[in-house]
Amino acid sequence: MGYNLSAQVRPLYIGTYTSNGSKGVQVFDFDENTGKATFKETIEASNPSFLARKGDMLYMVNENTNGMASAFDLKNNLLLGSQPTQGAHPCHISLSPKAPLAVVSNYSGGSLILYSLGATGNLEQIQDFIQFSNSSIDKSRQSQSHIHSAFFGNDGQYLFVSDLGADLVYQYEIIGDVGNGFRFSLVNEIKTKAGGGPRHVVISDKGNRIYVVLELSGEIEVIENNSGNWESSQIVPIYHEGFQGEQGAADIKMSEDGKYVYATNRGVANEIGVYKVLKNGQLELIQIESVGGDSPRNVQLSPNGKWVLIANQKSGSVNIFERNKRNGKIKNTGEVLEVPSAVCTVF
Repeated sequence: MGYNLSAQVRPLYIGTYTSNGSKGVQVFDFDENTGKATFKETIEASNPSFLARKGDMLYMVNENTNGMASAFDLKNNLLLGSQPTQGAHPCHISLSPKAPLAVVSNYSGGSLILYSLGATGNLEQIQDFIQFSNSSIDKSRQSQSHIHSAFFGNDGQYLFVSDLGADLVYQYEIIGDVGNGFRFSLVNEIKTKAGGGPRHVVISDKGNRIYVVLELSGEIEVIENNSGNWESSQIVPIYHEGFQGEQGAADIKMSEDGKYVYATNRGVANEIGVYKVLKNGQLELIQIESVGGDSPRNVQLSPNGKWVLIANQKSGSVNIFERNKRNGKIKNTGEVLEVPSAVCTVF
């Protein structure tokens, strides 16, 4: 499964649910010059909904009742093994930028688990586990903790964990070392809008501001750290003015230069919002666009920043948009990758 591709063509990995025609992670060759992609192969796995990649290693959650996390060696086309997540329906995996560690979020299980990585990149050993038991005001969706994601800041010092069921983002440090083991250490509990349901975040370069997607209210909340205290400074919609209907905000990404933010909203909106990041860190909505499909989950910028990919789960498609780097705006190219139950895209 090794790739010898030109500088413009990169492997693209698409995580899926495997109950509707997909058999695992679908692999494409993506041409960053043209925005077109060609199907290559499938890495067979059970419900590999969310992915993370580091070099020749691809990591995935297996989003089942008996949750698992798996490590796949792309160079040698080899599954290195799987580990239980000790919780139901793991939906997110992230890799530490500074230590050989992976963190998995269990949505239904309401828990967080930390693994060390071995010399080959395998998921070596469970280092720590936290079971959460919080709730909030939406009795149908927030009767218990639902851990939806855990994102590291760029320097790897802090981990931001979204609890959709509690309207909280937990800020952790991971302390320890390879010889003595690692564990989570709570730094802060950051409150988000009541009933909003935090799902995913992006973190500013300096780590003093987070942009939180609120699934249940279809919004982005901007929260700033002022002298150690996290305070909400802005809430902006991911929908047209006057929109009425079911919300389902899903994912958020920031351009590499930190100037623009992109966020998706499912429900009946099926839209992506584009925002300019102002000098004070606030967001200015500059575009709301149809995603061209149904139930947009993941949004991803290509490594060269020229393309925006949106994985639409219910329509079984990855829709490709061209991005204007100068003003941040996007335009639907009409290019569609047919991928059953598409959830996540990584390069």
